Amino acid sequence: MGAAIFFSPVNVLRLNQFYFTLSDALFSLALILGLINGRIPLRPLGRVSTVVWLSGLCCIAFGLLISSLVSPDPIRGLVVPGQYIFAYFIVLLIIAGRPVEETIKLAKFYVLSVFLMCVHAIYLIHWDGQKNTTFVSGSGRFTGFVERENECAALIALAVPILLLAATTGKLRKIYVAIAVPVMGYGIMLTGSNSGLACLAYGLMVFLLITANWKRLLAGAGVALAAAAIMLDAGREYLPAIFQKRVLGALETGDLSQAGTFDHRLELIHEAMSLVESNFWIGLGADQYMVVSYIGRPVHNVYLLMWNEGGIVAVSGFLIMLLAGLGPIARAFKLPGGLPFAACGFVCVSMFLLAVNAFTHVYGRFWSVPIILSVTLAQAYCQSWHNRFSQPRFFGPERR
Repeated sequence: MGAAIFFSPVNVLRLNQFYFTLSDALFSLALILGLINGRIPLRPLGRVSTVVWLSGLCCIAFGLLISSLVSPDPIRGLVVPGQYIFAYFIVLLIIAGRPVEETIKLAKFYVLSVFLMCVHAIYLIHWDGQKNTTFVSGSGRFTGFVERENECAALIALAVPILLLAATTGKLRKIYVAIAVPVMGYGIMLTGSNSGLACLAYGLMVFLLITANWKRLLAGAGVALAAAAIMLDAGREYLPAIFQKRVLGALETGDLSQAGTFDHRLELIHEAMSLVESNFWIGLGADQYMVVSYIGRPVHNVYLLMWNEGGIVAVSGFLIMLLAGLGPIARAFKLPGGLPFAACGFVCVSMFLLAVNAFTHVYGRFWSVPIILSVTLAQAYCQSWHNRFSQPRFFGPERR
């Protein structure tokens, strides 16, 4: 199970014929073993949240399937919903239902994988000087194990709240956090991703605010001021060239047109918004947006893409599914000692809901694993607390 989590960001290890990764194979093996051993949970997120989560997922599949039946390529109506079901149902069944200690160990495997990817980025770009390879684009941007620059940056940002949770709960030494966060931040810089940097800043700020502690707030403010001073002063010469070109200029001037391909993505969004009215109830079908687009590319906005391809039912289902994850998070927030778990889950889910405004379909397991991990961590803590305090206590000898 740990291997499946560890390899979930390694999107490059996949079949050429269809989307099936090494991590998927390991998840499938874990599912088979879980079924044999009877360890598949019937209510992975609790009774209500599980029903709402599955209802949302069914809406995604139903909207895309019905829309695809009247499209030129109905087969995609089976493939794409199937990918979403694997990513957000099968993976959920495999990860959930474990004790909190075991779930935290799985989270450590995930963070370690992302950390090693960032170390790999530093080696490839600064020591090996690679360009236009599997892991580095022709412009010098790090694409990582997911082979995509912006997705790689968002993936790193999603791992940071999980890392902070492990440290806050005492499951990881603070020295490891002091090493990992700068390395992961530098990894995002090497991707040259504006959205990734925004996600990292959001994750750190919101996690620190929720787990309000004056020592943590002072430490976070100090790190932020030091990073800003380095970027704006002499230290900027030591920042990655791609970061200076794509990100730093936009930060200094406030001109979004300098922020990578912002203008091009905005054009796609305007086109998608103009098509929503005609695809309100029945969409174009799975993967059909790029066919009708005069630009010939899918819009980098999951909400607009799913709305145009699967209608209002699909996009509503996507929101319903993710908002269902707030159930375990809210329960953890109310329990003593559950604040770090609630903070991690809330930051990851809300960051994901914001980040997908800049991405296409998110059924890749490198997307679903951090979201499911963060929510199941909160659920595992709630379950452990319930088990601990719901055990019957006997005072004196048991009476018959």
